[in-house]
Amino acid sequence: MPADPRRGRSKATDRQRAAARRAAEAAARAQAPRHSRTFIGGTVAVLAALVALIILGVRQDQWTADASAAAPANTTADGAAVRIGDPDAPVTLTVYEDFLCPACRSFEDVLGPTLAELVADGTAAAEYRPIAILDHASPDAYPTRALNAAAVVTDTAGPEAFLAFHDLLFAHQPAEGGAGLSDAQLIALAERAGATGPQVEAGIRERAFQDWTRRVTDNAGRDGVTSTPTILINGEPLAERTPQGLQDAVRAAAAA
Repeated sequence: MPADPRRGRSKATDRQRAAARRAAEAAARAQAPRHSRTFIGGTVAVLAALVALIILGVRQDQWTADASAAAPANTTADGAAVRIGDPDAPVTLTVYEDFLCPACRSFEDVLGPTLAELVADGTAAAEYRPIAILDHASPDAYPTRALNAAAVVTDTAGPEAFLAFHDLLFAHQPAEGGAGLSDAQLIALAERAGATGPQVEAGIRERAFQDWTRRVTDNAGRDGVTSTPTILINGEPLAERTPQGLQDAVRAAAAA
């Protein structure tokens, strides 16, 4: 059941503060010498995006996800998303993310507070559709493990716990190419988000929703999602990824 918008206001404030702290940290890191980082960093980002596109295509060719894979409770009718906000909101803001994706963390840092405000005031509802396309950049399949853990949290504790866990995963995001958070660390974050008990621990350790992670990732690719983050406003791509651009696009969609 979608969260009560009145509760969303306090949750939004917490998310805004957390995002502000992460943005400040990012700004501090940006003060480091940049004369050699700008070109190299941009090149790496482009190459990483190309690799993600190739891997997603290969995954679709190599296996077909089990269409009957059980979906977590507390998801949308298609079993692939977690909806936050007023069920009657005039705008649906759809967010495809991979929990290892650096650009997704940047999106949350920069646009997360604005998104939270739009959800809290009832202008929009957020529909999170996390996927796992970056396993190739992780020696321990962290994107799939993190997505499975998010599914366990959603199944056992609901959308608000999912959102808290989502934010914690990005706040503690590991670097691409290195080890991801351990199962024990994922369990600890799940507990902080409000999902506790033996079912949570077992679901994370035993990959209870692994088949589902494959299905939603496969389906996203078939729906035309080729990179993360992908942001849609009532089904249309967000053109300007700035706080003002997001506000303008959502309010225009609400007025249409």
